[in-house]
Amino acid sequence: MSNREQTQLVRLKLACSARLQAGIWVKAQCPPEGGRYTLGAMRKLLLRASVLAILAIALATTVSARQLKIEKFSAEIIVQPDSSLDVTETIEANFIGVWHGLYRTIPVEYVTPQGFNYSLFVKLDSATDAAGQSLKVESSREGHYLKWKIYIDDATDVDRTIHLHYLVHNGLKFFEDHDELYWNVTGDEWDVPVGNASAQILLPPGVTGVRTNEFTGAYGSRAQNAEISTSGSTVEVSMTRPLSFREGLTVVVGWDKGFVKEPGASDAIEQFLASNWPLFFPIPVFLVMFWLWSTRGRDPRVGPVAVQYAPPDGLTPAEAGTLVDEQAAMRDITATIVDLAVRGYLAIEEKEKAGIMGMLHAKDYVFHMKIGPNDWTSLKAHERALLGGIFAFGGQSDVQLSSLQNVFYRNLPGIKGNIFDELMARGYFLHRPDYVRGGYISGGVVAGVLTVFLGISLSQRMGMAPAPFILAGILSTAIIAGFGWFMPARTADGAKALAGVLGFEDFLSHVEADHMDRVSQTPETFEKFLPFAMALGVEKKWVGAFKNIYSQPPSWYQGNYAGGAFYPIMFINSLDNMTANASSIMASAPRSSGGSGFGGGGGSGGGMGGGGGGGF
Repeated sequence: MSNREQTQLVRLKLACSARLQAGIWVKAQCPPEGGRYTLGAMRKLLLRASVLAILAIALATTVSARQLKIEKFSAEIIVQPDSSLDVTETIEANFIGVWHGLYRTIPVEYVTPQGFNYSLFVKLDSATDAAGQSLKVESSREGHYLKWKIYIDDATDVDRTIHLHYLVHNGLKFFEDHDELYWNVTGDEWDVPVGNASAQILLPPGVTGVRTNEFTGAYGSRAQNAEISTSGSTVEVSMTRPLSFREGLTVVVGWDKGFVKEPGASDAIEQFLASNWPLFFPIPVFLVMFWLWSTRGRDPRVGPVAVQYAPPDGLTPAEAGTLVDEQAAMRDITATIVDLAVRGYLAIEEKEKAGIMGMLHAKDYVFHMKIGPNDWTSLKAHERALLGGIFAFGGQSDVQLSSLQNVFYRNLPGIKGNIFDELMARGYFLHRPDYVRGGYISGGVVAGVLTVFLGISLSQRMGMAPAPFILAGILSTAIIAGFGWFMPARTADGAKALAGVLGFEDFLSHVEADHMDRVSQTPETFEKFLPFAMALGVEKKWVGAFKNIYSQPPSWYQGNYAGGAFYPIMFINSLDNMTANASSIMASAPRSSGGSGFGGGGGSGGGMGGGGGGGF
């Protein structure tokens, strides 16, 4: 290589190093340290990089030359007697560089002090140019904004005038002493400055009591850099300075009541529902659940209920009570205790228990096992489970009722499940009622939670208040769970058995002479049917028929009878007291731990309207 070529190569390397330090090149574009580049390769590399640099500079120049200026923004707002607003906006824009048009955004979703949504109902009537020719507009929603994308032909290095004409259904505020327009004329979210902003508000003819105010600047500003003049029913507002980036003009105009129609109660309800449309979600939920109930949750018809003088199909008191209300309640279980006592499997002893300083007395009860577990095989599963839970399956022969507190509850699911299984084995239900109810209640909770969470997410995207979505989720849950409670359906055999139980209940609760003549009026009959009367809630009516027959205390219940006298009604009261205590104690569970856990409000950007715009 000649000395001249070596000198050129050194110069190229120095140029490369200078461009690297200036940030024009990256390290990969320069030769590695200690590397050997030929003069030709260095020339090609430098030429290629120079072309790229020229293109980058040209692009940056083009981008910097593309500007949008809003020379003038004026609005004409006509307040109609029906309380609607007729708005015409005139925007004079200067496009520097290549543009395709303008966009205008207006916020249409607001949150009320009660946490619900207030929607501003805006309808675009037209978008035209200075010659009155229609312009293409694309309307969309972005968050709580309504966005109009207005296309303008040949928007390159040119001035254009755009007229937007739209109607606002509910843009006024109504107070006790005046009506008011609180309107953000320009919006305070423009991406570019606004050179000149003004507004003309035309009120209904003959309006009185006109009062005005204005705010200018960024959102929340209370600056007043505009002039207002009022002449009759016309209010003129004009800025005294240009509006900078994200500044706006807001006007407040009030007038005496009676010149515009204030929405009535029906209008307010209609507007509330239209603004909070998620509240309609529960309606289809209700219709679907009603259809499900009418097609799957109703029993077959079996004709009128006739009086029965014995429980049908050999049902136990617990089975009869569960068949009626489709739930194995504590009343059915305590009635089973009495039934087992009547049949000789256990005895009940009533005891007085001294209270504080011997002044107060309470009652406790002792269950005495009379027949051991080896002889329980003839009993039904729920009866065996009940005796086993009380007497520890024969491990204890005498058990105080109070000792079962916070202990016996573990046996309840098995006992109740056995009752349902026995009814299912008889073919009385299509599906176990507790499963059906639990399924619908769980499904309702899941549906409600999903509605709430998805609704909150949707409300954030749409700029709406979350309260309507939350309330819709709660109502949907309540509807599903409410219908679900009545969804268990009996089969044809179950409906016939239910009619028999209801006929037997009719006999137990209406103890007229013609009914009683059909049964043996003996103490044994009274005791035999007493558990059924307790399960069906008619024991006090049943005892009335035997007040002169049942005169001796039963061997299976040892009570404290005042003066040694025995009265059937007092005996039933004692028995009811025992079953009430048993229901409370046997269902009790240990408590889990828990833990505790024109006023001064005005400003720029307030009121209705607003938003902003820019170019695209």
